[in-house]
Amino acid sequence: MKILNIFLSIVFLAIVSSCSKIDNYAGPNAGITGTVIDNTTNQGIQSEQPNGFQIRLIEKGYSNVIPLDFWGKADGSFKNTQLFADTYKVLPIQGPFLTPDTLVVNVNGLTTVKFTVTPFMSVKASDPQVISKNVVVKYTLSKPAVISDNIVRCLTMAAKVPAVSNSVNDYNVSHDLSGMSYQDISNQQFSDTLKNLPSGTFYVRVGARTSNGQGKYNYSQVFPVTIP
Repeated sequence: MKILNIFLSIVFLAIVSSCSKIDNYAGPNAGITGTVIDNTTNQGIQSEQPNGFQIRLIEKGYSNVIPLDFWGKADGSFKNTQLFADTYKVLPIQGPFLTPDTLVVNVNGLTTVKFTVTPFMSVKASDPQVISKNVVVKYTLSKPAVISDNIVRCLTMAAKVPAVSNSVNDYNVSHDLSGMSYQDISNQQFSDTLKNLPSGTFYVRVGARTSNGQGKYNYSQVFPVTIP
């Protein structure tokens, strides 16, 4: 019995000792930042958040690596500071654009990466006009020649929050464009009026989508307006 007690004591001490050891592995020591640029405007791609686009990272040198995906921002920028220094395959995915070629990036410290992409379509809106309680927005729609999908819908929207989008808005005016030819759409200047908005600050934006399989919208920039 005495020998058994000594043995159990040794096992107990070993367990306690192993549990008390401090994890001394180094934490993430690198990051990646950058912008996905719309090649029709040379500005960051306008999308929505959080469902606009993602950045995919695949660490090289390992088999069966699970991709690391994280969301980009509505202005086309992205940032992830919780990475380990290493070489990664990097590409933007699931956005309102044609997926570009993959880049191989040596991530060391905070590394900057830029992608230039072809959007499914372009939405160009002028500064909204506030007329009493109404907001008038004029805009045009177009798409690059390499995009075969038709433009099928557009909408002008306003929200109390800057993250205004097709799924986040308080007021909107929409149009079904599926019966129009691209020539008629591209030659037209659209004008929408958001009516009877209450007093306060709103964020206004125009969005439109093609018949792309993801159902992704392309957007204009966001305009803040004040209703008297």
